[in-house]
Formats: sequence, C-alpha cells, structure tokens
Amino acid sequence: MPIAAERKLLGYGEGFYGPPHSWEDRHYIVDVLASEGLNAYVYAPKNDPYHRDRWREPYPVEELDQFRHLKQKAESQGVSFCFSISPMGMVFSSEDDFALLQEKIRPFLDMGISDMAVLFDDVPEVLLVQDEGKFKSLGQAHGATGAKIFEFISVHGARLAIAPTEYTGNYITPYLQDLAAELPSEVPIAWTGLYVLSPEITAEQVAEREASLQHPILVWDNFPVNDGPMGVWCHLGPWQGRDWRLIQSAAGLFVNGMQQARASMVGLRQLGQLIRDKEDYDPMSAWVRACLETGRGAPEAFRIVAEQMSDSVCQPIPSPTLWNLLDELEIASDEHVDDLRSRIVSELERQSKALAEVRKCLEDKSLLKELDPWLDQMGRNLTAMYTLAKAWEAAKPERSSGIMTPQHMFSVIAAILQRTQPGGTGKVVHGASLGFRAVVETVGDGWRVHPGAIVENRSAVDRFFALVLKRVCRDRDSEIQGTD
Repeated sequence: MPIAAERKLLGYGEGFYGPPHSWEDRHYIVDVLASEGLNAYVYAPKNDPYHRDRWREPYPVEELDQFRHLKQKAESQGVSFCFSISPMGMVFSSEDDFALLQEKIRPFLDMGISDMAVLFDDVPEVLLVQDEGKFKSLGQAHGATGAKIFEFISVHGARLAIAPTEYTGNYITPYLQDLAAELPSEVPIAWTGLYVLSPEITAEQVAEREASLQHPILVWDNFPVNDGPMGVWCHLGPWQGRDWRLIQSAAGLFVNGMQQARASMVGLRQLGQLIRDKEDYDPMSAWVRACLETGRGAPEAFRIVAEQMSDSVCQPIPSPTLWNLLDELEIASDEHVDDLRSRIVSELERQSKALAEVRKCLEDKSLLKELDPWLDQMGRNLTAMYTLAKAWEAAKPERSSGIMTPQHMFSVIAAILQRTQPGGTGKVVHGASLGFRAVVETVGDGWRVHPGAIVENRSAVDRFFALVLKRVCRDRDSEIQGTD
C-alpha cells in the first residue's frame, strides 16, 4: 500500500537511551531538517521520565510550553513534530489507564500536533496479571490499544504510528499477527530492519515486511545512534546500505540520533542528500558533503577527523586511509619499508594538523564540546603512533638484522609504554580492539546475536603497533640462517 510522497515522514528520531537533547539542540535540529528538505522530528527519548516510566503523569506546564514553541518553529519551516509516548507498565484492560493515556496526549492534540506514535519497544514481553483473560496475547493488547488511540486522535485529524515489541527481522510471529489484525490497516508499523542495527536495509526487505503484516512500514534506522554498549563510539561515518528505492517503498524513514545532537547531523545530512539525489545517491559523496557542512570553520579538517571515527555497522573499516596503509605494511618487503613508513608518518601528521585545526577553528562550539573526549583520545592515539613511528625510523632494524642501539631500543620501549599505560578517555578513535554493536534480532520470545555484533581486532592503533613490533623483533635463528 504505497504512501503518497508528500505524506512520507522523513527525518530525525530522538529515540535513544541516555540524557535527552536540550531544547536548544532540538531547535537546532529543526533548522537542519528544514535546510535539508526533511519534514519530521520524532520525539521519543527513552530517558524522559514523562515519556516512559512516569507516562501517567502530565508534563509540567513549563515543559508543555517548550513543546509548543518547538512545534510552532517546526511547523513554520515545514517540519512535522511527532510526539510519541511509551506507556511502560500500562494495564491495557484498564479504562483508568486508557483515560490517563488520553489525557497525556490531549495537550499535544490541542497544540495542533498531527503526527503521533505509541511505542511498545523494549517493554515487558508478557501480559500483566491484570490483563490475563482480557486479551489472548500481548500482541492483541498492543493492537487493541493502538486502535483505540487511533480512533481518539483521528477525530483531531492526527495520524498514528506504532512501534511493536518485536521490531526486527522479516518473519511473522503470533505477536505480530495479533497486533496487525487489531490495528487499522492504514497505521504504519515501525521496523529497524533485519536487526536492531542493520548493516543494510533494502526496498525488497520493506516490501516483504509490509506483505507479511499488511501495514505500511516506517523504517526506524538505528544510525548513527550510540547508546548502551556503543557509547564509546561517535558515529561520524558514511550511511551505506540504503538507497532511493528504500525511500519509495517505506511509509517513512528516521535516522535515530546519538546523545551528541550536533554530531548526529553528519548522519542526518546524508538522509537529506539521499532525498535530493534519489537514484544518483552516492554514500561517500554524501558523507563528504555532510562533514564539510557540519564542520564549518574547519570543513576539510573536520572530514579528516570524522574519518577516524567513521567505523559503524554501515561501514566497518576503521580509519580507512590509515588502515589501507597498514594493509600495505603487512605484506611489504624490507626494501619498500622506508617509503611506506614515510607515508604513514605523513598520514599521522595530516591527522594531527586536522585535529589542531578543528579544535581551533570549528565554528560550532557545542559540537566541539560534544566531541571533546573523542578528540582527546585521538590526540593520545596519534602521539603514541607517531612516537613509535619515529623510533622505528631511527632504529631502521630492517638494515641491521634487528640489532638496535640501546637508545633506539629504549625509544621503542617508551612508545610501547605510552600506548599501554592507563589513561585516556576510553572512547573509540581509529577503531576498537573489542566492542559490541546491537546487530541482534528478536526471535519469538528471545533474541539472536549476529556474529557481526562483535567488533574485535579492529583498532588501527593496535594493528600499527603489532606490525611495527614484528618488524623490530628479529629472531636470532632467522638472522643466523640469513647469513649462511
């Protein structure tokens, strides 16, 4: 069931765990949405207590005023502000609870908000005792509640979307069957792709999901989100594995932001580029443009810095330029090492210069503050790698069968100690030694972890150290054999 282009909701989701965005940042995001030709802001921060845990309580008057101002600004720029609520612990058979849900929503209808969502993701996956015997399943309870909310808000001209408890995968389950059967057929159902974090989301997958549920599909794309165990990353890389046909197939698409609102604009701007370029969309060109736009004041330097934080579920290679040089180093013969070492040193110097320029010239000081722990870690990484590279260059073990002067040996040891000593911010720059991304899917009552969830041995820093030390360390027997 195709959705008219003008009704597709395309934009940004504030739907992560962790401190919600500030109102100032929300206004900033609306400005970016409008400038990119996008039309929707979904409000769904998991750690807003009135959105989730304390949903039965009305928002304070001052908060409602903030919502009203944001809605008015968004509307003036052609952006729909979508209010959502996640009724954690709701007794679905309780008329009192449903009345409280209506009263929670009513002020937003009075503001003229025309898009709303009820989110049942990450809630208890079994019926409460009070609902047993009233509904045959949790899916029926969620669907019936969604249908009642749809009826309530439709009178005011508002539209509804539903996020189900099972929001990944491409199979039909009893929960989804019961949910879909209860909901009016025009209500879109949110979906994150085959996994919570999906390396690829295609038009064919959306069509299959829509056919199985008989509902429009709203793609909730968990990029560049970095909550939970992904908080060590700041996802500033390319948004790959999506194309224009996906936009045509879905009822809408949102990129789910990071806690770092300004940094999230690198991902959001790539969605804007996709909408403009359509079939001609090129992910890498869109990423470059997004970096240059976000990094005003130091655009190219910001792009270089962002490249060192570009690894994600959409692009798994950390620090691609440096990583490619390390690929060459791994197989290089001794006679080619001098040139390759020089190129690596030049790359480290290029990154150091870019880091300094970003710190000094980046116009968006709020963005600079968000990135500060990652920039600090980047500086530490570069110092460690540069120290080792210069010690390696001075020692030139390839020319001396591994024999170094004491001074050179101690320089190498000093570089190793600099890398291994405690400290740093714990943030991932230049890739991770070990990490976890939520490439997981719901399977009935449980979860399945995809092998792609585990990130291991993807640190360009560790790889550089390992490759250099292998060249510095020469076995005595191999030296003797080489002289025979």
